[in-house]
Amino acid sequence: MLGDLDGYLRNRSVYDARKMEQMEALTKLASSTENPQMRFDVEMNIAREYFAFSFDSTQACLKRCQDIAQALGDKERLASASILLGHLYAKAGSYMEAHDLLYNRIDSTALSDALKVDYYLTLYDFCRDLSGNSGMVERLTIEDRDIYRQRLYKLIPRDSGNWRLLRMDELLGQGRLESADSICRVIISTTDPESHEFAIYAFEKSEISERMGRSAERLEWLIRSAECDAMNSVKDYASLTMVAQIVLPVDVDRSFSYLRIAQEDALFYNAKLRPWQISRFLLEVENAYSRRQQKQTRNVYASTALLAILAIVLSILTYLYLVRSRKLARSRVALEKSNTDLALANSSLEQMNRQISKADKVKEDYILSFLESLSGQIATVRAEDNHFRNLLKQGKADRLMKELSIQSRSEKTREEFYNTFDKTILGLFPDFVEQFNALLKEEGRVYPPKGRLTTELRVFALIRLGVDDSKKIAAMLDYSPSTIYNHKVTVKNNALGNRDSFEQRVKQIGR
Repeated sequence: MLGDLDGYLRNRSVYDARKMEQMEALTKLASSTENPQMRFDVEMNIAREYFAFSFDSTQACLKRCQDIAQALGDKERLASASILLGHLYAKAGSYMEAHDLLYNRIDSTALSDALKVDYYLTLYDFCRDLSGNSGMVERLTIEDRDIYRQRLYKLIPRDSGNWRLLRMDELLGQGRLESADSICRVIISTTDPESHEFAIYAFEKSEISERMGRSAERLEWLIRSAECDAMNSVKDYASLTMVAQIVLPVDVDRSFSYLRIAQEDALFYNAKLRPWQISRFLLEVENAYSRRQQKQTRNVYASTALLAILAIVLSILTYLYLVRSRKLARSRVALEKSNTDLALANSSLEQMNRQISKADKVKEDYILSFLESLSGQIATVRAEDNHFRNLLKQGKADRLMKELSIQSRSEKTREEFYNTFDKTILGLFPDFVEQFNALLKEEGRVYPPKGRLTTELRVFALIRLGVDDSKKIAAMLDYSPSTIYNHKVTVKNNALGNRDSFEQRVKQIGR
């Protein structure tokens, strides 16, 4: 489902272009309409289409509608435009403006029954939204939404869509979650799954699922809500931000991508509520970044440990090579006593000295390579840490999220580590792959790309270097211990001869 959601989000520009074409057509119709009553109706239609797309455009349309209604002296139309404008202010978080317009500028006693339904529904939503976001404004003195619910029950038909919504909210307030869930499913089943209303009802369903402890179901409905929002070019929403918050612990890059899109849409809509809600999520973003930094630090420590082990191994191999070469030289001197043989022995000794010098050079090159690699990693991590910390201090959270979403330093560092590891092992044991495969049945042999090792080969290369503990191997290679265990079992199942002695035979490679 997340993959499907990614597809909808990639097509945002297509949906937005379609939305803009619809709005341009309606705008042209409004500008060409001379009849003020018809012009009012077209402008109201434009406002409803713009309602979740652009706060400024919706506000401008509704104020034009108010001007037209006042010029006509039409109190019914003026109240209709004012109610919708108050609803816009409430949804956008402009609670003081919404309160002033809805409570002080509209005479509810003069409204028709149809407008009373719109008015009380707007007040009901206003009370509900205000209770959930009261930290944004001063405490306003308003009636409890249950009062408006009871008034609406008397005005709207039983089992209509609005009646079901009111009943569902009432059941939620009473803690009757199963009954509320049943009503919500009925509402969703009778709604077009590609409509903006479906996105709203799917969000309500996710809230119910959360209260019922169904986390997977909650995420499913949030994703479906976010898909409908994207499809309908809705810019004022909460679903995608919540999806980003849920997936953050398991998929940091996807979470950053979703949050960046939500922030872009909130700024495009230009209301104050959504950016404030998204900003509260930035602390979790910083915590996720810190966890990523800790993981990268562990990788550096693992690289340091491997460097130390390889340096020790190189020193041991060089010592053994020197001992073996000197024994060979003494044997040749003892067996070949003639002048001609002595000259040959001298020549061999000269060659041996060159090989010793070459071995020392190999050791120095590999140690220098590891030190340079480790130093480069530390310098890179430090530079990026300082850069990201400065961005956070400067309040450039959007730039930080853009940079973090295109970076995967841990993956890059791990790949560089693997490249260096493979190069080192193949440099120390040029025939490691061939000798390793000689210990396996034909169907179980491993044939990696030239100059590289597979995960199985890296595991047993560390065993060849004397690292037997699966936990240490897992830490060095950045895998779980269970993954290392599975690789070892798979390879041993294809071993020639006794599988229990397979690791000891691997340790003899290159000796």
